[in-house]
Amino acid sequence: MRITAALRRRWPRRRIRHDARAGHAPLDGEELQRQVESAGLVLSEPDGDLRGVYLVNGTRLHVYAPIAAEIRRRYVAVLTHWWELDRARVREYRAHADLFDAVVSPSPEWDRELSFAPIVRSNSSDLWVDDTLWPDLGLERDVDVVECVSVPWLHKQPLTWLREVQALFDERGGGKAVYMTKREPNEKEDARCHGEYEQFKELVAGDPRVELMVRSTQEEVLRTYNRATFLYHPASSDFGPRCITEALYCGCMVVLGRFQWVTTATADERIWERIVLQDGLRPLPEYRNADVRQWRNARAAREGLLDELERRHPVNRALAPFTMFSSKRVDAPEAAGG
Repeated sequence: MRITAALRRRWPRRRIRHDARAGHAPLDGEELQRQVESAGLVLSEPDGDLRGVYLVNGTRLHVYAPIAAEIRRRYVAVLTHWWELDRARVREYRAHADLFDAVVSPSPEWDRELSFAPIVRSNSSDLWVDDTLWPDLGLERDVDVVECVSVPWLHKQPLTWLREVQALFDERGGGKAVYMTKREPNEKEDARCHGEYEQFKELVAGDPRVELMVRSTQEEVLRTYNRATFLYHPASSDFGPRCITEALYCGCMVVLGRFQWVTTATADERIWERIVLQDGLRPLPEYRNADVRQWRNARAAREGLLDELERRHPVNRALAPFTMFSSKRVDAPEAAGG
């Protein structure tokens, strides 16, 4: 997110000591601002007696914990999720339960696991993804399958994706697919990731039906989504709901593998009509157009969150402008690390 001028005023360049009992070192205002950006998103600002709303990125608890006391002095802290909610993750959440005022849960099935804090209904990405940046442009859908992956290469499955796409096109006698990624493997990835990517590039170069796009702009991703009928996402990381949410807003249908994380893909039962769970891309379901905003949109999701929070806290309902989290994947130069 982009730190606003108001937020900078709230944390001036001075040294502040945080949670000394936990042994955290004091931070100056500039470092605090950096950690606020890294640990979550300001949804609304404090205003007089009204507290702001701060969305905590559940994968960044090590960043959030040192600043939690300072955040919660001004904001209601809401825990959101980006990675698979396995037992280890839930144990980590529970160990930090006193640092949250509420936690999002995508479904009644998850409520018991996340009962360590008051629950609000959300899949997290419908709070973070700004649907006004992902409209259905009404373009001709001349791309059959797209993928847009913003996860470490350890979790990506490019060869699986390509194998399924090529088998589908061989069966149908043609087609067009686009694979988008914000970066190529770098020193963070192991030899297997590099080897798979080199093989993937070689296979794609020899298949005119498939296009590889690296570090696309947000506008390029938007138009590609709008040209596609299906997003096929076999990545094993639940960063998936972010690209899934974006693609759904643009009119795509989504085909997912049977990973555990798919239970967090949406908090709305009607949107599941646009999501197919199966082992591989085939058989490809029948495409039908639908505007998922009629069921669930970013504004309604955030308003619903504020309604729930207001039952316990006086909160500022004026949502602060922010740079959408996932835009860092496609636009910002510093995005090369994700």
